[in-house]
Amino acid sequence: MTPARLDHLRIKQLKFVGLLAFAGSLAATAERLSMSPSAASMMLKEIEGIFGTKLFVRKGRGMALTEQGRALLPRCETVLGEVSAMGASLSGASSPLLRMGAFPHTTTTVLPQIAQALVQGPGAWRLQILADSADRLLQQLIAGEIDLLLGQLPRQAASTQSIHGLAQRVLYQGRLSVVASRKHPLTNRRHLPMNELLAWPWVLPGMQSTTRVALVDAFFRLGLAPPVPVVESPSFFYSLSLVANTDLLTCCAHYAALMSVHQTTILPINIGLEPTPVALVWRKNSAEALRAVDRLKGLRIAMPGSDALIEF
Repeated sequence: MTPARLDHLRIKQLKFVGLLAFAGSLAATAERLSMSPSAASMMLKEIEGIFGTKLFVRKGRGMALTEQGRALLPRCETVLGEVSAMGASLSGASSPLLRMGAFPHTTTTVLPQIAQALVQGPGAWRLQILADSADRLLQQLIAGEIDLLLGQLPRQAASTQSIHGLAQRVLYQGRLSVVASRKHPLTNRRHLPMNELLAWPWVLPGMQSTTRVALVDAFFRLGLAPPVPVVESPSFFYSLSLVANTDLLTCCAHYAALMSVHQTTILPINIGLEPTPVALVWRKNSAEALRAVDRLKGLRIAMPGSDALIEF
């Protein structure tokens, strides 16, 4: 092993290591960083030259960390988090900036109370909330571009090394509901098989949405082709508004559906999916995230439509 030449190291190269460890693919990493595949391959060679050792090896069609890469990854994440925090601290405002990636449906459950706890009182933050796909938000968390993630960890994250640098607090178990207008003909049915849902038009989020992925899985498990939406919407806010005034069907988080029951109805159907945990996720080595999590200790949140309480 040759000595590391760390004076040649750039922040973009550290971000490259974290993204490649998460994605396991040079092509996906190149796309995320707006690079060509050949430029990504060249950057990997440069990084390994700087450290004087192999950090990744080919595994099937992808890339996997070597033992040296696994040892380096947490250090990369620490540096990226600190660099990102530097930018936030120099933003010119008196209060520090805290960046939270949040799934839209958390606006109907825990996000309002969490936000209130973080922006009030001594040592409060200015809170920036960002929305994106589960994969992109997780990549941003690992790269230090956001401090907290409020939502679901994508299933494929369990197979990445980066997950070991994260901590999470599961808040509640989320489930999905199929929703229609209160005037829709299906609202009068007591028993509703999944195949009958395919006779109606749908409005759904894009294929990067965890809701869409779960719905597709539910239909596939029954040997059915999933619905192809006639409308794709960016979030359940749009979907529920359209459903309330049309014959469209949609699928969304159950707690989100409860918020519009004066205009829509939850159809009497079990789509056969296990509840999924909704959690607050942060990097273990992020001082700012740890301070925010400490601020939330003791917070109690009432869940809509039930007597259940979440306590941090």
